[in-house]
Amino acid sequence: MSDYFVEKLATFDRALKNFKESLLANPSQLERDGAIHRFEYCYDLAWETLKFYLQDRGIIDLYSPKSVFSAAYAEKVIDDEAIWSTIITKRNLSVHTYNQKLADSIFSELPEYYNAMFILLKTLVGKFI
Repeated sequence: MSDYFVEKLATFDRALKNFKESLLANPSQLERDGAIHRFEYCYDLAWETLKFYLQDRGIIDLYSPKSVFSAAYAEKVIDDEAIWSTIITKRNLSVHTYNQKLADSIFSELPEYYNAMFILLKTLVGKFI
């Protein structure tokens, strides 16, 4: 694997640590919005890192996050396609619309999304080692 992939994994790892720290029990509106932003950033790192991993293995027709996660499921890199489909939907909602109820709803689901991303990171690190 290339140095670029190692750096992507390290960046993803650092971002996930920051994401986890933002998952407060009773956040202010600013803290909640910051946690959602960290979720969006980790999502971008997740699919971009996964895309690089899959392309390195010869899977090249990857043009969107949905195609990347579908290929990852087919290659058994992820085992829960449904959670990633939900993550894609919630990320798209969070960056393209804003309202208080949606933000509160997404924030309440962030621990589940963090867990899926953490599992993905550990899986990719395990495949690299």
